[in-house]
Amino acid sequence: MAFTRERQIPANGLDFFVAEAGEAGAPLVLCLHGFPECWASWRYQLPVLAQSGYYAVAPDLRGYGFTGGPKEADAYRQSVLVEDVMALIKALGYDSAILMGHDWGCGLAWQVARRYPKAIRAVIGMSVPYGGPAPEPPTTAMRKLFEDRFFYMLYFQQAALPEQELEADVSYSLRCIFHGLSADGIADFKVGPDDTGFLQSMPVPATQPRWMREEDLAYYVERFEHSGFTGPINWYRSMDASWEESRDDTDWQIVMPTLFIGGLQDPVIMFGQKALQRMPDYIPDLRTVMLDQCGHWIQMEQAAEVNREILAFLEEIHADEV
Repeated sequence: MAFTRERQIPANGLDFFVAEAGEAGAPLVLCLHGFPECWASWRYQLPVLAQSGYYAVAPDLRGYGFTGGPKEADAYRQSVLVEDVMALIKALGYDSAILMGHDWGCGLAWQVARRYPKAIRAVIGMSVPYGGPAPEPPTTAMRKLFEDRFFYMLYFQQAALPEQELEADVSYSLRCIFHGLSADGIADFKVGPDDTGFLQSMPVPATQPRWMREEDLAYYVERFEHSGFTGPINWYRSMDASWEESRDDTDWQIVMPTLFIGGLQDPVIMFGQKALQRMPDYIPDLRTVMLDQCGHWIQMEQAAEVNREILAFLEEIHADEV
């Protein structure tokens, strides 16, 4: 992707693959992707940020793409992932950054911001609302909510089986997931009582959408054929361990300026209404934007609108700093 420069950066024991646009020395915007993605989920944001005077950097996160990572689930606890981000900021030559995250990258951005408030100038979160501390382990809450119905995060707790399903045909898997959770695909996404796999309820698109062309999809396929799915799925397998580590924390406020962007057709938003309602209690300096006709892949599905909101937010907070 011609507008970016690519390199490996050692940080927190891994060699992180990063794509960057803009010049070092400008304000750093560190972009954190979700599942099943890679740095390229920010391909529509990096050049716009660079043209607006920012140094935009998007890594393949721990376990993903050309960064890779350990096979043990314990190496993907939130405390470890937070230190990845802080080490990346330092390795890039900065003491602070603006964090932008989507999906798991959004959840990670919330954790970095609350644990290192002096190092994070602002947060832009997408898809995953921040509801503060959880009263019980995530998988316990999910089992109560879904009972005997299939839920992919519980399915991902199993050893080996999820990887076998997703790695059997990486192109097919990604094609299903990106379409199934988009605004175009969500109407056909129906979980049945007999579902035993992640992909069973996801329709395959007749053609790829403008925001995920065949060449874009091929780039993701190359990433996952290289890394496999164990590292990415380990983010889910470590959820309860992460909850246990943080259950006695008291620092749940996110104090810096924050923009949250959600898609009205995103199933994460549909299931996350309680967290969405709690956000103002934990983020006093919050702006929320909800996009219609937008599914889970927010920064790709509605790139132009998302870019406008990002730049308006950054302009506002920088005006406040003057």
